[in-house]
Amino acid sequence: MKRIFACIFLAIGAITANADKWVKDAEPAILEVHYTRIEVYDTTMRTSRFFKDPVILRVGKDKSVFLGAKRLWKDSIMAVDPATFWEIDRARVMSDKRDDTQLLSGHYWNYIYKNIPDGKVTERAYFDMEHWQYTEDWEKPKWEILDESKEIIGYQCFKAVTDYRGRKWTAWFAPEIPVQEGPWKLCGLPGLILEAYDNKEEYRFEADGLTQNPNSEVGIFTYDERKGYTTVTRDKFFNNWWKYKHSNFGAKMNAAYGVGPKATPEDNKPRIVHYDKEETNYPHDL
Repeated sequence: MKRIFACIFLAIGAITANADKWVKDAEPAILEVHYTRIEVYDTTMRTSRFFKDPVILRVGKDKSVFLGAKRLWKDSIMAVDPATFWEIDRARVMSDKRDDTQLLSGHYWNYIYKNIPDGKVTERAYFDMEHWQYTEDWEKPKWEILDESKEIIGYQCFKAVTDYRGRKWTAWFAPEIPVQEGPWKLCGLPGLILEAYDNKEEYRFEADGLTQNPNSEVGIFTYDERKGYTTVTRDKFFNNWWKYKHSNFGAKMNAAYGVGPKATPEDNKPRIVHYDKEETNYPHDL
């Protein structure tokens, strides 16, 4: 464990020293919010099969970025000092913390950029052994504010509901923080969204804390640009994800790297996946 911490401190130093060169079209962040993101990945066993990840919302004057904290950490270390990352991973393997919850890159691998470029939303993600991205018009949810309130991390929050991208969402926002932002693509309320969940509770975002005027920047992270991104339409992006989730990934890896037996017709049959993305209004064809 001491070895892991020593490597982490070295990695943080390397990232801090080189941070400016890895953010394109950057502007200073005026607010950084840390949330816990919960994703139920098997709705038939929702109490035991879920991912729980730390995620970050960074808000600038004109734009914002939402991302997985662990994914940013992993991508930045791999760009700045890959040897340190693999040293950390080796130390993890040698420890007793090798279970899936200790995955160094976390489970949320998306970067969502709002108002980048102007009036657009750009999303980037890694899946199916490839980097993908799309850009779409920035469509904000249309909210109904209700007469209910509660306190979240010390702020009085009010309830609002919306139908957005195929799901019914509930959000709790804090007018005391006059930023029309929130986790994922949720935004447009007269105050920062500190908690949100869909009506099936397959996705949930809960604020853990926030920092005003943090020492961070908002812009496009370029850690993975050297590998290139495949640019597609929004519908193609999500449909590709759907096909990937319903494929036999093990058989695909064997075919790509020649490390296992040749896939049989049975191997190539679609899997049954018991969950969907935060947004569900895209073509679900195989």
